[in-house]
Amino acid sequence: MENAKKPSKKLVATGIGLAVIIVILAAVQFFRIGKRSPVSDLHRYDYRDTRQLVALTARAAALIKDKGEHAFESFRKNPGSWSLDGNSYLYVYDMEGVNLFHGGYPELKGQNLIELTDLDGKKPVNIIIDQLENHGADNPHGWSHYLWVPPGAINLVWKSSCNFKATMPDGREVFVGSGIDSPLQEKEFYRIIVDEAVELLRREGPTGLEEIKSPDSHFSIHDRGVFVIKRDGTAIIDPGLNLDLPRNLFEYQDSSGRRPVMELSKQLLTNENGWVIMLHRGRKGSKPIKKGIYGRRVNIDGEDLIVGVICPMPHPAWMR
Repeated sequence: MENAKKPSKKLVATGIGLAVIIVILAAVQFFRIGKRSPVSDLHRYDYRDTRQLVALTARAAALIKDKGEHAFESFRKNPGSWSLDGNSYLYVYDMEGVNLFHGGYPELKGQNLIELTDLDGKKPVNIIIDQLENHGADNPHGWSHYLWVPPGAINLVWKSSCNFKATMPDGREVFVGSGIDSPLQEKEFYRIIVDEAVELLRREGPTGLEEIKSPDSHFSIHDRGVFVIKRDGTAIIDPGLNLDLPRNLFEYQDSSGRRPVMELSKQLLTNENGWVIMLHRGRKGSKPIKKGIYGRRVNIDGEDLIVGVICPMPHPAWMR
């Protein structure tokens, strides 16, 4: 063995070089479909969890495009790699509503859930498909909000899920999604429903008001809904009362004495959309908290209306 010929330094260097190249190529491939998100507009979100969920779901869509159903095996075998700290999971449906993979409820595979409803009457799968097919401009990440029971739980919670379409190598179109239970609520969620409400009214006129008002519609999220008022402040769809009481919302004063709805109306005299901040006190003696009102103006049958929503404002960075 002492006389065994040692490999030359050149041969060793060549072998090491080839090994390095192989590792780099493998890393590039993994980065391409496993880690790099094809989403470039994550800046629209205030919270890290939301940005991470969107990026994760977009990566899952990229893997499905590349590997087709073989991607499901990766989702199944490596659930921790496709979850936010174990608090989310992936699901995949075809565009007819048939479940192909479900990380939370595997027993749903093969079932058509297009007519599945939550306790508010919402049809989550139906709404997601409609958002992906018809509302990509306003809702590019396919957000949907509905009541759901997390795996292993007994109680309902609000769930916000983002969804992406993907065309598999065999040509089949599917969508993949993932959601957060009881999420921190993004201003972007509320911007989406107001902008879509405006488009609905432009398309259908006053008949669209009933859909906007319905609790089983896309426009009801996290126990809040879109309001619609006339330019004089009279409520057509009230943000708080589901009664035939035409309140004038210009008269509302927040905890600081400001009139935020009137301020929004003034903004919308010269702008198509606007944001105002208000201070809301939940009960007497409690500390007021900031809320936002996002609004748009729209002309329906010659009458100017204001479409808006009241929403939470982002928490300070240390609370996220």
